[in-house]
Amino acid sequence: MEVEDIIRNIPELASEFLSFENLDGGLCNKTFKILTKQKAYVLRINSKQNEYLNLTRHSEIEVMKKAHCDGFSPKVIASDFPEQFVITEFIEGRMLEKEDLADENIKSMIMHRLKLIHEMEGQDRKCTPYDLIHGYLKGADSFQVKRPDGVNRILDRVEKIAYQRSNDKEYNNKFCHNDSFLCNMIYTGDKLQIIDWELSGIGDIFFELTLIPFTNQFSEAEEREWLKLYFGHFEEDTFRIFQSMKYVSMVREVAWGLFYSGLTKEDKHKEFDYYKFAEYCIERIENGIYQL
Repeated sequence: MEVEDIIRNIPELASEFLSFENLDGGLCNKTFKILTKQKAYVLRINSKQNEYLNLTRHSEIEVMKKAHCDGFSPKVIASDFPEQFVITEFIEGRMLEKEDLADENIKSMIMHRLKLIHEMEGQDRKCTPYDLIHGYLKGADSFQVKRPDGVNRILDRVEKIAYQRSNDKEYNNKFCHNDSFLCNMIYTGDKLQIIDWELSGIGDIFFELTLIPFTNQFSEAEEREWLKLYFGHFEEDTFRIFQSMKYVSMVREVAWGLFYSGLTKEDKHKEFDYYKFAEYCIERIENGIYQL
């Protein structure tokens, strides 16, 4: 489906349409900023990843609407064909960057948003980190992507961690965004809005808590402060769980890279080498480095 065709069929866009442009930042879906005489909107044309993860776009839309009602996600404007695309209001602001983590106020805002997400109830959408790993690998296998050496070894440890985490009734089986990287947080100057809810579902809070630290090379001291900021105190047991889930996060990146190397293999214009990224992550895991 072409951008022009979508715009033509959405009254809010078609009547006062001016122009559209690509939005940078996404490696999975295609996103565009749509300008009209009155407002700006975001059009997201979905990739096919959710077909392999058993996550419906309909349930994602429900989560997005709930998050908007709670005040921390853009309003959904059009979602009649959620498997294909969704249109939301455009939030004036900027994506958070690593340098923002030096601002204690912004870090507090991030934690506040994560806690609100983890307290969301009434959603039966399930998406654990293990669901993501196995869904991506199943998809990669369907595309006949060759698994690099070492994949089976790292999966063995993931299974052990999954078994250990299954006993945690307090912080497991909670609603999570599961994609809460800085690029999915829009800072308006006084508020923080969360976007990209397609992987959200019942999961593990500790997986969520690893996403910013392992992609921003936190030191051990910074990781300890991060956990203290969320829980209000620090415990060594909590830190050990956090390290295990950083491992799981790295393995998720491996599976994601392999899946997208297959999904995009016919794309002659892709600028990112997903397979090399997966190999890079495996190398780091095997060297005991659980950071990108």
